[in-house]
Amino acid sequence: MKFKYKNIGKIFLACMLIISIGSCKKDGFLDVPSAGTLTSKSTFETQANANLFVNDIYDRLPDGNNATDQTLEGWTDNNNCTATGHTGQAVIRNNGLSAGNSTDGPSGQLGWVRNFEQIRRCNVFLKEAEANKSAYDAAWYEQRVAEVRALRAFFYSILFRNYGGVPIIKVPLSNLDGSDILYARSTIDETVAFIETECDAVVGVLPATQTGANVGRMTKGAALMIKGDVQLFAASPLVNKANDAAKWSKAAATLKSVMDLNVYSLFKTSNGPATGPGPLAINSTTGSGTTSSAYRDQFLAINNWNSETILARSYALPSKGHRREGFMGPVVVNGGTQAWGGFSPTQGLVDDYDMDNGLPITDPASGYDPQHPYLHRSSRFEQSIIYDGSYWQGYLITTRVGGNNAIDQGSAGDISNTGYYARKTLDESIKGQASFGAINTSNYIFYRYAETLLSYAEAQNEAVGPDASVYEAMRLVRARVLLPALTPGMSQAAMRATIRRERHVEFAFEDRRWYDIRRWEITTKGDAVLTKPMVGMKITGTDGSLVYTPVAGFQNKYSDYMNWLPIPTDVLNKNSKLVQNPGY
Repeated sequence: MKFKYKNIGKIFLACMLIISIGSCKKDGFLDVPSAGTLTSKSTFETQANANLFVNDIYDRLPDGNNATDQTLEGWTDNNNCTATGHTGQAVIRNNGLSAGNSTDGPSGQLGWVRNFEQIRRCNVFLKEAEANKSAYDAAWYEQRVAEVRALRAFFYSILFRNYGGVPIIKVPLSNLDGSDILYARSTIDETVAFIETECDAVVGVLPATQTGANVGRMTKGAALMIKGDVQLFAASPLVNKANDAAKWSKAAATLKSVMDLNVYSLFKTSNGPATGPGPLAINSTTGSGTTSSAYRDQFLAINNWNSETILARSYALPSKGHRREGFMGPVVVNGGTQAWGGFSPTQGLVDDYDMDNGLPITDPASGYDPQHPYLHRSSRFEQSIIYDGSYWQGYLITTRVGGNNAIDQGSAGDISNTGYYARKTLDESIKGQASFGAINTSNYIFYRYAETLLSYAEAQNEAVGPDASVYEAMRLVRARVLLPALTPGMSQAAMRATIRRERHVEFAFEDRRWYDIRRWEITTKGDAVLTKPMVGMKITGTDGSLVYTPVAGFQNKYSDYMNWLPIPTDVLNKNSKLVQNPGY
């Protein structure tokens, strides 16, 4: 297995991480006071101090960009990064999950305790702000209460999508008055209903857009996406065992309401120079004639808060940001070690990218050639995957045997186990080693409009079949990456498969796959993606006579009950009313 945390890496990283990492807006709306600056009494006495408390809640949103070289992608069939100690392989994909080991996820974003801590902060604000609202501007108070209720719903959505039904706590708990602070778990339906109610309560108050110093705060669209995402999960096979079409219809209606806001659109115009500090041009070697890099560039800092972003966590220099390029980028660049290679995309992911004629590689009419596997692949493939013969920072990457990044099947070092790296979500203008000192401020995106469209297409297809609105939602997403519209007349099952494949590639490296494969129940059933080996591509020979051979790597092992995370043992020990998820 890879041992990514080499001594030199430890020393270097320790030095660099002395710098505080957090999250705040460029305009400073999330600047928060240091511990001890505010007393419990003074925190809510003035609007300014109460505002700082709300900003601190935003500052605690999940931080997937600062999960070092671990991501939720590593918990799925997308990423075969096999570093020693990575939870993805050592625990999740090795059938080792239990109530006693780490289930918090990268950067703690899935943690039971962590999310309830944030929920408590929300509850404290709601209680104390109400008690002090005479000191506040009425409009400010109404807006901040709505924001905090939406934030609380978001933290609850994380808990629901990972644990199922959870305790619904609406007040800051304290047993100083003799009250019982131990809550039992609510049912899944009750948990979903609570999140729905919270989102419904604030949609009429939150603005459609936030401007100026408030950019990044909760909006109508964000609240509706939280609700719609939860409803989509609740309508899916993992929860909706009877396949109740009404649940799909409810999700579709909520997601359609986001579309009907007419606030969001797919990002299509790349900003920044072709070279230099902005995004670099993609040197296409697939023959696909890539004419746009907007799909990739929407994730760059210069395009933060573009027309597609609905909800995200933001960062600001000098003290706050992330070092994603150093942790996740290609290892050997321009003859030297630049990064840790935290992304090793699998052949299974690569195979789901269409040809540039819009057909999957499994279609005999697609023109796919296994011995020229990257020729005429789609623009989205070019913008997402670094493969043998493609370029990074103007450097030709060769993952073939004998190449500068030759596939590392034995996990002897950091170089990819699969013969692939990721391009998408990384800024090609930032060198890997430099990223540890020159911090990136690109947003960590929770929801973007492409997800609205594809989630709507899925819910509507399941509710009524592939009607015209399903085709149109799919057309919009595919057109942005130069793919033709789908051929009319597809069956519901065929459209389902197409939507799932579209989601797979559209959201690669965005930490969505963990939720999709579980809610679709394809971890051990159907495609059974977490019971198969992680496959890479071994390339031998020389230019003009290369031979491409898929090779099996780590053999995944996974149990069906692990589709729900276990409640940690120490939590169960403290609350006898909690019942563990089955199987643990």
